[in-house]
Amino acid sequence: MGRQRKLEFGAEEDQVVAKANQLIQGRHDFTTAEQRIFVSMIAKLDRDMETFPEQKIRIEDVCKPSGIDPSNLYRRVDEITDNLLDKKVSVRQNDDQGEETRFKKYNVFSMCEYEKGSGTVTAKFNDDMAPFLLKLKERFTLYLVTVFLRLRSRYSTQIYERLKMRQDLRHLSLSVEDLRRQLSIEDKYSKFSDLKRSVLEQAREELKEKADIYFTYRVNRINNSPQSIDFFIHDNEPVIQEILDGNESMPDTLPGRRENGRGETGAGAEETARSGSPNVDAKGLFLSDRDQAEIRSLDQNQVKDLYEKAKRQVTREEEEGSSDVYLESMIASRMEKLWSESP
Repeated sequence: MGRQRKLEFGAEEDQVVAKANQLIQGRHDFTTAEQRIFVSMIAKLDRDMETFPEQKIRIEDVCKPSGIDPSNLYRRVDEITDNLLDKKVSVRQNDDQGEETRFKKYNVFSMCEYEKGSGTVTAKFNDDMAPFLLKLKERFTLYLVTVFLRLRSRYSTQIYERLKMRQDLRHLSLSVEDLRRQLSIEDKYSKFSDLKRSVLEQAREELKEKADIYFTYRVNRINNSPQSIDFFIHDNEPVIQEILDGNESMPDTLPGRRENGRGETGAGAEETARSGSPNVDAKGLFLSDRDQAEIRSLDQNQVKDLYEKAKRQVTREEEEGSSDVYLESMIASRMEKLWSESP
């Protein structure tokens, strides 16, 4: 793969997936096996290159981290490579004001093949994917490919990527509609209880067992109807230590890790995470949802005034004894509302 570089947390470049946030927020219908091949190919890229080369990955390497028997994939690999060649990702396009206008569709691979008996898949990314995978300077996310490959549920992998994107903020808020859209499950799990069991709980349990981060969450309801979900992102210290122990070249840090974070235990599904929750910064959450034009138009005094106004309103409305993380999340939502109503 050309020159190897050490990334800031010690892993070799071919152990790390780097994806533009736009791509992570896009839509696709990859199966778990297809996702594994996709991210394994990304990790092997030399991200300083101008164009994509043909790349090879071993099926055994894709299966090993999760304990899957490679023979199961060998039997389907010809079908999988056919499917990968047809796969598309839909990437959200915004106008100058940051408003979502459409989804632009891209074919992921321009070539994909499996030579019988070789044990390897050869593929080449479509050149249109370059802005999302090569020469990334801002708004991108890093994670260890071995952690991703441990996960067996396609929903776990997609939720994991979105949480890694927001790891520094320790919080992600999604409407139920947006969650369905981003996971391409608009026509599945019509009952929220089914979505909770088959998507949220499955992902929560799997990340707690296998990933470097895990989440607790709160379902926000109006008239008992689920409207949105707040995800609270936690460092998974036992898994982090396992990763560090398995690679002595790594220093004792990983992307987004907080050195003095609390040692939280996994909360139940709809726990509000009012104890042992991560720090949440309302101003940071508000700014993270702004585009560059909006950020340039704001000064610190405006943000401070907006925060103070939202804080006064939320403090009046919420019950005494609410946790700081809950209040900051509500303040961030109120800042968003006040901003949208401003002239």
